[in-house]
Amino acid sequence: MLTLVDKVKKDEAASKIQAEAQKREIKDLQKQLARAKEERVLEETKRELSDQLVNHLELSAQELRASQRKCYVKSIECVKKIKSSFASVGAFSSEESFSRGNPEGPLEWISHEAEAFEEILSSRGDICAFSGARGVATVLEKKGCDHIKLLAQSEATLSAEDIKDPSTEASQVGGKFFTDVWDNGGREMAGEIIQRSEKGIHDAREVAKAAEKSAEPEGQLGIN
Repeated sequence: MLTLVDKVKKDEAASKIQAEAQKREIKDLQKQLARAKEERVLEETKRELSDQLVNHLELSAQELRASQRKCYVKSIECVKKIKSSFASVGAFSSEESFSRGNPEGPLEWISHEAEAFEEILSSRGDICAFSGARGVATVLEKKGCDHIKLLAQSEATLSAEDIKDPSTEASQVGGKFFTDVWDNGGREMAGEIIQRSEKGIHDAREVAKAAEKSAEPEGQLGIN
């Protein structure tokens, strides 16, 4: 038989084992609680960041749409100015068909027309040079200068060297031609030549486009 002392010792040992087990359980529960708190904080943080990101993206989208509208308006203004510039030199600009609010179309049109405008200016300069030279020759011929007939012969040659280092008299004649002729109708006459030239080129392009369009259905039927 166990003595009372032994029984007390046995109960104390059992209690001690039970207490240790409970301590371990409490520690496990504390760890689980801590993990739960961390996960909850993490989820709340993610949710807050998500809301902030959504708000930021919405704001960015609004700013982008506003910038796009401004860009479209400005690009349309540029298109109008370019068309006006073309018209002022007697040139024809390309037809435009833009999606309202989308600046990509106008910007592509501007890029294409800018390249064409360089060619137009170069061509205009050539025509003005030709008109000026012909004008001076016409004036001299009407004043009785026989050298015009000589220079018009096929064997006569001219070069850029011939216009270098002009004399004082030649410069004076050039100045008189500019003030008396070019500024008093000569420029307009050259402009009319340019307009006729540009119209001829434009009409030829339109005819070519029409021919291409009329040929498309035939090509499709041939394929089928």
